Amino acid sequence: MNSAIQNMFMRGQLRKDHPLQRKPDQWNKQEKDGLIVTVLKGEDIDSIKVCEQLTEKGVVLWVIDGIQRLTVLNSYQNGTFKLGKSIECPIFQYQRVRTDCKGKILKDGQDNYVYEIVEIDLRGKGYEDLPVELKEKFDNYKIDVVKHLDCSEDEIGYHIRRYNRQRSMNASQYAVTYMDNMAGAVKQISLNHRFFREYDIYTEREISNGTIERIVIESVMCMYHLDHWQKQSRRIGAYLNEFSRKEEFERLSDNLDRLGDIYREEFRPIFTSGEAYIWFTLFDRFTALPLSDKDFADFLAAYQGGLCSAGQETGQFYGIDAKKPMKDKAAVEKRLRFLETQMHEFLHIKKKDLKEQDLFRFIQVNVNRALTRED
Repeated sequence: MNSAIQNMFMRGQLRKDHPLQRKPDQWNKQEKDGLIVTVLKGEDIDSIKVCEQLTEKGVVLWVIDGIQRLTVLNSYQNGTFKLGKSIECPIFQYQRVRTDCKGKILKDGQDNYVYEIVEIDLRGKGYEDLPVELKEKFDNYKIDVVKHLDCSEDEIGYHIRRYNRQRSMNASQYAVTYMDNMAGAVKQISLNHRFFREYDIYTEREISNGTIERIVIESVMCMYHLDHWQKQSRRIGAYLNEFSRKEEFERLSDNLDRLGDIYREEFRPIFTSGEAYIWFTLFDRFTALPLSDKDFADFLAAYQGGLCSAGQETGQFYGIDAKKPMKDKAAVEKRLRFLETQMHEFLHIKKKDLKEQDLFRFIQVNVNRALTRED
């Protein structure tokens, strides 16, 4: 159980300082909170891996996989940190025996204990803040241990390498896990659309590591929900899962069809993985204008030819300081305004056209928002 393993860990019976092992405290706040909530809810975690080494001074048990888990559990139990405010599924229910105001256990007419379901909000809770039932659940949590017996130094190194070969989800892949309602729509575009598959814009690595999925969700967020823009992919995923609609992804797919029809090889540097969502949003705004898609292609060609290069050499990027975070909401809005202004000037858009465009976008976005509300 957790308490027994923690005692062994603290007494040095389980060693965490093998020279080939990385140091403890590698996890961020979100990862630490996630582990504690998992344990309190009795959900499963990966087993701890131990190598036994027989030495002249005795038997040594080296922890070769699971040091981060053990140190986080120990730190929480010792009051080093409390759970944060943004933990996932923070409301938790557990059962306890009902007592009166003096702490006396209550029984029914047949002399049976009376139980009740209690709800607790885990946000901001340290170990010392937990009710006794959850403290016991934490202490008694079962941790599986895999032990490799009589290992040489070479075998210990082999096992450390073996357990660390797997690659965790990156931020882009992780974001899609928040989109249980819309993941299918994201995958439909990212896996099948010709814009991402046929034009050699994106590398095989970007196609396989979730980058295309990130482009899709950032594009829909920027096109329809810019007022609620988040710079973290997982927050975008969580927001779209609740507030986006399938029609928004279908609209993006239609726009990509049209962009594919006007695409030229010289446009490849424009639609990079870091900038594509900006350009997809710009094209979506362009579609509200009384112009043909060829006009947008002419603007792209002019842009690629140096139309908007002024200031780039002086540390400016789309009219903002290139040193500032480029995914901040203010920066994204400013980049869009800058490019949209350049596009309007190049295409000689009149104020009348802009008013019609603004009205079209207002109707489009607000009708979409109305449809997402439960009422």
